[in-house]
Amino acid sequence: MFPKALTEVRQQLPDEITFNYYADRQSPWLLAHLMPETAAVRDMRAAPWGKLLDRPAVKPLVARSGGRFARADVAQLAHADAYDLYQTPGKAVAGALEAIWQEVWQDYLVTFTTYGEGRDWQWDQISREGGNLVLQLGFPSDHATLMGRHLDPDMRWKFEEYSHPVRTEGRPTLAWTRLDLDLERGEALIEEVQSDWLRLVAEEVETLKRRDPQDRDLRAHQGYMSDLFARYAKVWPQAVMLATLHVLRDRLGIRRIWMHSLDAGTKLKGMDLCDPPRSLYTRLPKAFCFQPVAEIPAMLRLGPWNRGARFARERMRPVEAMMQKGAPVFWRLDV
Repeated sequence: MFPKALTEVRQQLPDEITFNYYADRQSPWLLAHLMPETAAVRDMRAAPWGKLLDRPAVKPLVARSGGRFARADVAQLAHADAYDLYQTPGKAVAGALEAIWQEVWQDYLVTFTTYGEGRDWQWDQISREGGNLVLQLGFPSDHATLMGRHLDPDMRWKFEEYSHPVRTEGRPTLAWTRLDLDLERGEALIEEVQSDWLRLVAEEVETLKRRDPQDRDLRAHQGYMSDLFARYAKVWPQAVMLATLHVLRDRLGIRRIWMHSLDAGTKLKGMDLCDPPRSLYTRLPKAFCFQPVAEIPAMLRLGPWNRGARFARERMRPVEAMMQKGAPVFWRLDV
């Protein structure tokens, strides 16, 4: 994205968004955008996204639905934090909402920045010339208490990589996504999904352990790491991905969302020496109903509309070769 497009997008977004996440919230959100206005359960099971019907947040609705429900029903589950207290839900929805309200909710803070503007984009793991919009997922409000139980909150600098797009004030950044948007075509590319904090905490624990296995500071870090991982390690990929889809679809109206596959993305972004975590580019998009496709996003194709743009042709060639053999090179979600 060039500076003008980045500025336009930033003007459409607030400075911050409180994003409530409860277990499996992504399943009703996805189903609400993928299913017809109303449909029979048996017909929906045959769809590529039919697996959502068996997910924990949706299953109670399916069980009480009598074999058929509407998009509006499942949308109430996806937006349980905005539920109208004066609205009386049907029995099927009420039962599913009751289960959701029993869950542990986490109030993440979503903020935005940019990455790669005015720099040598070919070294910034960006797929085309320009910069990226960054969605930052800040820790929930309860993290400050958790960290304060074990460590001085002023130690946050130890767990932040400042060459990465993280916040240095306010709530620390748990994770982020880097995004390339094509507003004219209504599509977006998820360039990267990443978290530094948990990894750097684990590395600090290992460093202290090698230095002195009996050190009191080590025990404090181990206690923090144990609580931190128990609360956030499994949930952060789902939370940051859903927050990203919410902003793209519900805030910006973008309906086609792409994500790099592991192999093609590594080649296209010049990451041959630093492979990203495999699960983030395999299991995560699959869980969110992305489909593997042997197709390249329009924003990355050479054509008459973008002939003047400069692309890393040497990186695109192996991706095109994979595609010609029928190998999936991107994940795609249409919502």
